[in-house]
Formats: sequence, structure tokens, C-alpha cells
Amino acid sequence: MHIKNINNNKQPRFFVMCFPHLGSLDNWLPIVYKMSSLLIEKKLTLIIPDANTVRSFHKDNSVVSISNNLFDSVLLHAYDDVWIEHKLVFDAMKWHKNNRIFLRLFNILNRVIKRRLFYYFFNWIILLLKNMLYAKELKINIQDLGRYVSNVDIMFYDIHTECNQNYMVLDMLKLFKNNKKYSLPHQLSLLTFEGRHLKLFNIANKNNIKIFMYAEFQNKFYNARYGIDENKMHIVGIPRHDRGWIKIIQKEGGRLPKNFNDDNTIVVLSLQVSNAGLSFEQKTKAIENIKKIFIDKLNMKVAIKLHPTESKEKIFLSRNNKIYEDILGLDNYGITWIYSNLHVFSLAKNKRLAISLGTAVSFDMVSMNTPCIEYVDSSAISNNMEKYERKLSQIVNYGFIEGVSNYKQLYNYVDNWIVSNNQAQTISTNVYKKYFPKFDDVLTRITTEILN
Repeated sequence: MHIKNINNNKQPRFFVMCFPHLGSLDNWLPIVYKMSSLLIEKKLTLIIPDANTVRSFHKDNSVVSISNNLFDSVLLHAYDDVWIEHKLVFDAMKWHKNNRIFLRLFNILNRVIKRRLFYYFFNWIILLLKNMLYAKELKINIQDLGRYVSNVDIMFYDIHTECNQNYMVLDMLKLFKNNKKYSLPHQLSLLTFEGRHLKLFNIANKNNIKIFMYAEFQNKFYNARYGIDENKMHIVGIPRHDRGWIKIIQKEGGRLPKNFNDDNTIVVLSLQVSNAGLSFEQKTKAIENIKKIFIDKLNMKVAIKLHPTESKEKIFLSRNNKIYEDILGLDNYGITWIYSNLHVFSLAKNKRLAISLGTAVSFDMVSMNTPCIEYVDSSAISNNMEKYERKLSQIVNYGFIEGVSNYKQLYNYVDNWIVSNNQAQTISTNVYKKYFPKFDDVLTRITTEILN
């Protein structure tokens, strides 16, 4: 058992927290990969506090396949204070796939019990399900895990996780309150004030935390939000945009089907319907218009990259989960459109255009010199127009990519794009260089800082 052997010597074990979704692992992996090549003994543990995160893990995604060969143990939170340890990421994925219905039932029954409805009857059912769920698995509770975490062990995470109310995340962080922690954002963003007042969030032993930032202007954010001193913040650019790492991702990943693996295919960077800003009506209208222009008019194909929070493994699919099937047609799947689980670096390679529905993955497109446009339709009628009134994302406001908000604007953009897309891409690249530095061999610089 890997976890029990942690304290056998004074060499640190490195823990990577994959939370709140796969994006955290995606951003940390190039650093962990590089660091692993410099370590004599590999001692790496992946922590997954929310089992639902595994729904977005797919074997043909390079991040997942590389992680499977990189980590020597995986801790996956199952239920209550129980964690399951696996040796491989693929094993954790298999366990989740085989038990996802049980996990879903746990959540439902737990809500019923909290309401004191048929408490003893449903509690008995939960005990029975637990025995089935953990029958052949290696169980560890949070108290036992605390005895195996050494004070020399190191945590890689996103400091924003400290604010999360997930009790398993908080319990895990308590185990590392006296340990060194390194922070890297779980998603690509500008992290600016934008006129907001940030309330200071106090973190215990924050002097043990070092922040890796994408750009210099972000230090004000971390200082105001968490009270982190400037000497604890390091500007590294965006590590996952290291050219060498992009090539590794493209080499390790799978490929689209042959009839989609050309420049006659565009990429749609999807976003889940939520109260945060993208309504069902807006997403529906956008997909309808993308179909009209690219599939019906230009006879092109569409490859859809789902956001990590979107999932196809739910027991019951709501209308939000069937937008693409309903509009693009199940009969046309694999002919004119397709879902792809490939990493975006592999998916967008040699593609002529990517359309973002509002996701920060647009930054990846700019780094790859792939033309990208943000499209959130403001002409769609929503039940709450004020809540979903179109607001350009930071990525558009700062000039990284262009933004359109209706069919006519998208049509005009495509007209210009067909003639020439080089000018827009040159502007995007120049804006990127203005805000985010690119350092030679940045991964070596970061890993050297950590290992020293």
C-alpha cells in the first residue's frame, strides 16, 4: 500500500489536488511531469475530493493518459469520510464507472435522511450500499490519512480551494495546514479586480504558501484576496503553453476520426448552461446558428469539446444535456458533427477556427495560433433577461479574441474569416504577449524552485 509507506523516509511526497474539476490537473500536469523526470524516486499522489470529477476523465485525453503513468497512487473520495486508494488513474475511472449509480443513490438518500424522512429505513439501505461499494476496495478514512501525511510532504493546488465549503476539501487541507503548498489557478483567467471590492480571506499559515501567477498584474488580486506577500508570488506565464509541453500532449493523445481530422472541421468550445451567465436559450440559439452557417451553408463539420462540468453519465438527461443531439441530430452524429474527449491541444491542431461559447479555453487557442471567436447570442429570449444579458468576457474585453452576439455578426465574421484570418490572429498573439510573458524552459525554472 503506497500511503502507508509515506513516512518511511524524509523524502517528500507530492500531492496534487484535482479540484474543482479536471482543469486543475490540466494546469499542474506539465510541472509535475517535468519534476518527475528529475526525481530519483517518484512519490506522487493525485487527490480527487469529488468523485463526480472523474466523469470528465477519458482515456483518449492526453492529460488523463499521462497522469495514469505518472502518479503512483490516487485518492478518490467516496462517501462520508471514506477515501478509496487506487494505484492507477484508470483504476479510479473504472471504479467510478462501475459504482456511479450507487454514488448517485447515496446523494439522493442522504438528502432524504437529512429531512428526517424514514430515517432508520433509508439508513439501513445506505449501510447495505456501503458494503457493496467498498467490498473489495482499499478504504482509508480522513483520520488514518492524517497519520500518514508527513510534515515534509508538499501540496499542489489552487489557493481558491481554501474558500470552498466542500467538507472533504476542507478536511484534506487541514492535514496540510503546516506543510508547504504551491498554488496555480485551476482555470485560465485574468484575475483582475474590475471595480470589485475583494474581502480578505484569512488562511492559516499562509507564509507556507507560494503562488505561481500567470502575469504581474495578478499580484494585486492575490494580495487583496488572501494577504499574500509579494515575495511569495512568482510570475511564470502560463506553464501549459510551453511549446514542448504542447507537443507532448499532441503526441500522447488520440486523434479524431479520419473524416473530422482536417481543416474542414471547426471546433466548438462548449460551456454548461448555468445561472452564471449562459442560459438555455442562448446556448440553443448559438448552436442553431453555427449549424446554419458551417454545416448547412459551408458544408463543414463540427467537433464539440464539452466543458469538464458537462457530463454524459447522468442517470436522467435534462434538456440542457441534449441540446447538441436535438439541434444537430443524432442521425448526423459521426457524419457532420461529433463530440471529442481529446485534449484541446490535440483537438484544435491544424483547425482553421474555434468558436467559444464563453469558456477561458480561448487562451489555449491563442497560444496555438488557432483563430478563435467568442459567441454568446444576446438575441435569444430568456426567462430572466437581466440575469442573462450579454456581457463580453474578459477575454474579449481585453482584445485577446473578437466577440459576436447574434447571427448577423457571426455571419459577417465568417465572411471575413474565409478571405483571411491571419490579421485577427496576429492581433490576438500580440495581445497575449502584452499580458502573459513566455519564458524559455519555464517548466525547469518552476520545478527547480520547488525542489530546492
